[in-house]
Amino acid sequence: MAPTSPKRSFLAALLGLPLVLVAGAAIAQPADYPNKPITLVVCFPAGGSSDALARPLAQKLSEALRQPVVIENRGGAGGTIGAAYVAKAAPDGYTLMLTSSHHFIAQYVYKKLPYDFVSAFEPVSVIASVPSVLVMNSHARTANVRDLLTQAKADPGKLNYGSAGIGSTQHATAELFKFRSATQIEHVPYKGGGPMMVDLIAGQIDLAFETIPSAMTQIRGGKVKAIAVTTSKRSFALPDVPTMAEAGIPGFDVPVWYGVVAPAGTPRPLVDRLNQAINRILDSAEFKSQLLLLGAQPVTMPPLEWSGAIRIDLKRWERVVRQAQMVAE
Repeated sequence: MAPTSPKRSFLAALLGLPLVLVAGAAIAQPADYPNKPITLVVCFPAGGSSDALARPLAQKLSEALRQPVVIENRGGAGGTIGAAYVAKAAPDGYTLMLTSSHHFIAQYVYKKLPYDFVSAFEPVSVIASVPSVLVMNSHARTANVRDLLTQAKADPGKLNYGSAGIGSTQHATAELFKFRSATQIEHVPYKGGGPMMVDLIAGQIDLAFETIPSAMTQIRGGKVKAIAVTTSKRSFALPDVPTMAEAGIPGFDVPVWYGVVAPAGTPRPLVDRLNQAINRILDSAEFKSQLLLLGAQPVTMPPLEWSGAIRIDLKRWERVVRQAQMVAE
């Protein structure tokens, strides 16, 4: 059965994009692959959104391939330490990486990366699209995006937003929001999403863009209030929260993508086998339910389509990083 994706409007954009095969894919697939454990590198500490998505995937992939799939958390430098490690790994199908839009932003924020994302990695499979949500302190008077824009334009620079650090998805999404809404809101970077959320709850910062899986507990607990989601359609996890377009900023469609990549040069037969195994997992009702509980929308596509999706996201974030002059050492 051909893979399908709920993001039809996004994938339509791929029709005009040249898709390039990574060299080295003509190596024959070992008949006994896999015959030893596979490592799935998560480039952030345990407990975050990436880790929460990777662990159920690793469990199901272990069952499908009949070999252990071991999570290895290699955090640091905005996810680039783990990515650099995977980029140098043997392209034999035994080292994989859970990537996200964060890596696409880091490509342009970090000026001295030891790898180029497109040439260093072989796209294997997308996993999910995760909306971010604009959240504010539960006691804030602002009730919707229009109120927020009125306040921001009446007193430029008075409002501030928090992020998990320079170059994070929270940072880049907020900067895109500023451009699209023509507002001046000051950035307050933190060393992670946890400390940021603590200060938002306490009223030390005014707002933040956080992924739904990371913000859901605080939203449900009434500690922060959800103002709008960043995708073109409402989230099934927050059906009463409007989209940015509904809230007054048309065309604002900024999901956070999660997927699997391998080192460049990984043989095409291995990539195809892994893609098929992951797509079957994504099609299972049990795994879909696990993702939906996290606020993530399962998405399937073949490797070349995933490659095209990555290139589109890279172009988007390159523009944002340059406009905002986002630089991390």
